[in-house]
Amino acid sequence: MKRLGGIRGATAGVLSTLVCLGVGACGGGSASQAVIVEASPQEPPSRPLASAKVAEGEQLLAKGAVKEAWALFEEALAEDPNDPRAWLDLGLVHEEVGDWSAAERAYRRATEIDGRFTEAFNNLGVLLRERQNLPDAITMLEHAVALDPNFGPARFNLALAYEDTGNLEGAEREYLAAIEQASDDPVPRINLAMLYLRTNRTEDALVQLRAAEPSVQGDVLLSIAVGSALRRAGAPEDAVRVLHGALAYASDPPPTELLAELALALYASDDHKAAQSTMRRAVDQRPNDPALQYALGTMLASQGQHDEAKPYLKRTIQLAPNGPLAPRARAQLQAQ
Repeated sequence: MKRLGGIRGATAGVLSTLVCLGVGACGGGSASQAVIVEASPQEPPSRPLASAKVAEGEQLLAKGAVKEAWALFEEALAEDPNDPRAWLDLGLVHEEVGDWSAAERAYRRATEIDGRFTEAFNNLGVLLRERQNLPDAITMLEHAVALDPNFGPARFNLALAYEDTGNLEGAEREYLAAIEQASDDPVPRINLAMLYLRTNRTEDALVQLRAAEPSVQGDVLLSIAVGSALRRAGAPEDAVRVLHGALAYASDPPPTELLAELALALYASDDHKAAQSTMRRAVDQRPNDPALQYALGTMLASQGQHDEAKPYLKRTIQLAPNGPLAPRARAQLQAQ
């Protein structure tokens, strides 16, 4: 069972929210180092078969029955302590319950038993990256890619790790490789677009975002990510289309992040009335969010509606007097 990283970038403009996929946590780095046994490149990567108990446990884990799955994986390991697939799945269980150190030990044990088990190196690399142990994470993920260059998840996760360290050329290469392996998966395209936006390659970003757009239909979070990036890439009308489409399959009421990002896209498209109305809905749903209060106050002030803007700007300061938006709100109030 492979592990994936997440989507980089803001999902709701002023909110600067990072959307994450998969299970894991960020914490301190690990001082332990894995020993990688080099194998002949002619040998194929290993994909250990699941025993009956492990297969049953994986089915339970997929259904969210973590304790029951855990018991089966422990039973499988009692019968065969050198079952790398059982150790891999045990690592997933430990991640589910938040025991990152135990998860790391389980993944490392899987790699020690089977030095060509690509998924084990991938999962270990993802966990190490999320624990901010980037050098070891990159080592594991590079090894996973060397074992199986066609394993898209490892290439995607390696791209994330490269980007963390500022190796943007390497990150771009791995994102493109992940896209080649799974062209209908929008997540690598979205992350690559975010990288291009960071490096002012707007046209390249737009190419990736428009290619990702058909694949995000039906997924609200991915639609928000694409809409936000399209707006930032200077295509607010496209962003409005994507975000309006997401309203059709969003919950009722829709997520606040969706409303906020739609409001920003509408405003960038010069539909100020609709933008203000939509941002008001977002504020009503989350009245204690200083970023939303500030966004609505700024929209109103920019249109000369200073009296209406004041309560929102004051509320921004009240909610987070030492926050990054408070000085901006104070400056706007003083300028009125």
